[in-house]
Amino acid sequence: MWLVNCSKKDIDCLFYNKTVYEKRDKLQAMQYQKIVDVRFVKEINSGRYWKTSWRDLEIDEFLKRYKGSQRFKAIAEKAAKLGRYKLMKPPPTDQTSIKKEENKIPKWDIKRDVDPTYRKWWIEEGRIIRRKMLEEKAEQRRQGVKERRL
Repeated sequence: MWLVNCSKKDIDCLFYNKTVYEKRDKLQAMQYQKIVDVRFVKEINSGRYWKTSWRDLEIDEFLKRYKGSQRFKAIAEKAAKLGRYKLMKPPPTDQTSIKKEENKIPKWDIKRDVDPTYRKWWIEEGRIIRRKMLEEKAEQRRQGVKERRL
């Protein structure tokens, strides 16, 4: 039997008068009864589907999701706008130096990058000297810590 064009009266009748079935037809009968139960609970019947209370809930859920997505877009746009105002100009795409960042680089690094003879000296000798100097400072710190512990 088709359950497509049942009126409210038909659905009420099918809901209150449960399906009688043989043991071999149990699966099909239970599926049929589940459809009747759902249609009764959600008030779905011929000509009334669009007026059900569940349709209102579906609309509310859709509007919640839509408003959430709009809110997310607004937040993303605001963040992008703030980012533009903080930078005041787009960051450089090439390898141009930024003055604030350049001040953070030690002077010997700037010299090493510009002067080819200094760069050659740095590669051959300077790095080794710097590494030794840093190791000595670390050793002095360790000794100071040991002395303070005693």
